[in-house]
Amino acid sequence: MGLRSIKEIFITGHGPSSSHTMGPYFASQYILRKYKDIEHIEVTLYGSLALTGKGHLTDYIIDVAFKDISHKIIFNKKTKTKHPNTMTFKVTTKEKTFTENVISIGGGSIVTVDNINEIGAKNIYPHTHMTEIMKYCTSHDMSFYDYVVAHEGKDIYKYFKDVLKVMDEAYDRGLKAEGYLPGKLHVKRKAKAMYEAMEDTTLGLNDVAMNVAIASFAVAEENASGGIIVTAPTCGSAGVLPGCIKYLRMKKVSDDNIIKGLAVAGLFGIVCKMNASVSGAECGCQAEIGVACSMGAAMIAFCFGKEIADIVQAAEIALEHSLGLTCDPVDGYVQIPCIERCAIYAIKAINAVKLAIVIPNDDIHVSYDDSIRTMYQTGLDMNKKYKETSLGGLAEFIK
Repeated sequence: MGLRSIKEIFITGHGPSSSHTMGPYFASQYILRKYKDIEHIEVTLYGSLALTGKGHLTDYIIDVAFKDISHKIIFNKKTKTKHPNTMTFKVTTKEKTFTENVISIGGGSIVTVDNINEIGAKNIYPHTHMTEIMKYCTSHDMSFYDYVVAHEGKDIYKYFKDVLKVMDEAYDRGLKAEGYLPGKLHVKRKAKAMYEAMEDTTLGLNDVAMNVAIASFAVAEENASGGIIVTAPTCGSAGVLPGCIKYLRMKKVSDDNIIKGLAVAGLFGIVCKMNASVSGAECGCQAEIGVACSMGAAMIAFCFGKEIADIVQAAEIALEHSLGLTCDPVDGYVQIPCIERCAIYAIKAINAVKLAIVIPNDDIHVSYDDSIRTMYQTGLDMNKKYKETSLGGLAEFIK
């Protein structure tokens, strides 16, 4: 079994959650396409969808999808399901009632009865692990971007050109917006105020870290407000790569190179998704922010023209030192600690690249694949309180 397309790591849609907003929205669209003459739909949300769906605007986005159809949403917080992001659609048509389960597996991807047997059948890459990809690229004298193009096709460049455009538009909107984010936490939008403070020359704040943080805040706040963003690899981590892109532009890296770097980032993301998870509900925030951080490090190292071994080492450092990161959104909103976390880990991605440049390649003891395996096992061992349920951590103590 190889890897699926890296396009599924970068999906454009409404925030604030790829698993809790995009997934249910795409699931609702799937139901509308499949069934005709619908009279009523009852949607039951389980697990993490039930526990934090309100804060993630799950009910709101389902209402949007079924705006012209009679429907009811049930938050079932007691019944246990095999996957924490399970939803059941009870569809009543003019002739019959159908019941179908759909699982939101993270990153906006869904598993249905119609595609469950195709999940492993649409793999377009022959390799599964980063170690295999490294060996292949080295033996064929290929860059990671060449490897992506060889399997995705030349049109992948346009795909990521569009991705960059959406990211830039989210940044522009976020930088101008004021007021409060949706929900009862009453969190103020901060990106605009941060930018104005940085522009005040008397404060001495105009440095790399502040520029990166502002970019991450701007996009993460757009995500939290339900705006159009790109998963990277999820909505909750959507602010990490825009922060890294701001850094690259400060270093005069061309958009052409950044577009190619995004494709390389996607390669690292899909390896994580296929061998572990990018779902906070399944493996905690290490699977979202941690993977995003490793993707950002890989992108930066590639754009700086580093060798394959250095790129992988940068990504590994970023992921290894994100292990154990819990997903504990206060009240279920993708706001605290999610927005600040995007900024912190964008900066962390930059520092991971710097470390990879100075640490000798002949003294590496932990591979990227090792960190992925460890991340997944850590997620399996993690208490459910720390996996997007808002039952523990900051979510328990900050009300």
